[in-house]
Amino acid sequence: MLRSFDFILIGVMTATAVVTYTIKHKAELKLEEVHRLESEIKLERDTIDLLKADWALLTQPNRLHRLINVYQSELDLVPTAPTQLAMPKELPMPKSQLPQPETTIEQLIAGVDPEVRAAIRGVDKAKATKAASTVPVPLPRAARSIDVISTGSVED
Repeated sequence: MLRSFDFILIGVMTATAVVTYTIKHKAELKLEEVHRLESEIKLERDTIDLLKADWALLTQPNRLHRLINVYQSELDLVPTAPTQLAMPKELPMPKSQLPQPETTIEQLIAGVDPEVRAAIRGVDKAKATKAASTVPVPLPRAARSIDVISTGSVED
């Protein structure tokens, strides 16, 4: 009886050793995955820091002032007036919320509706007077490079 009990104990010890080794192996795999994820996180943080440094370099006031001076004749840049700023509720509604017109395109083309005919005459009259445009139009850019600042790159 002692001999069969020994074999049972040896089997239990072997099974316990196999289970222990399996758990240890899974824990080591998880630890490797944690180290890999930590290195990826460090790489992403380094990339973010590099991009922040690039952004700080590109948005330096003296650099922007120099670019403004170079491209002033082409862009006609002026300071933003306080009246040009709008709140989101002041913006026009999206296209999907616009009311549908009561006249069809065929009626507009034919000019059947008297209001449409009056509007077309008003448009023709406005085209005939041809008011001067107040919107500045940029001139074509010259082939010169003012921005010669070299910055770091995220990719190697």
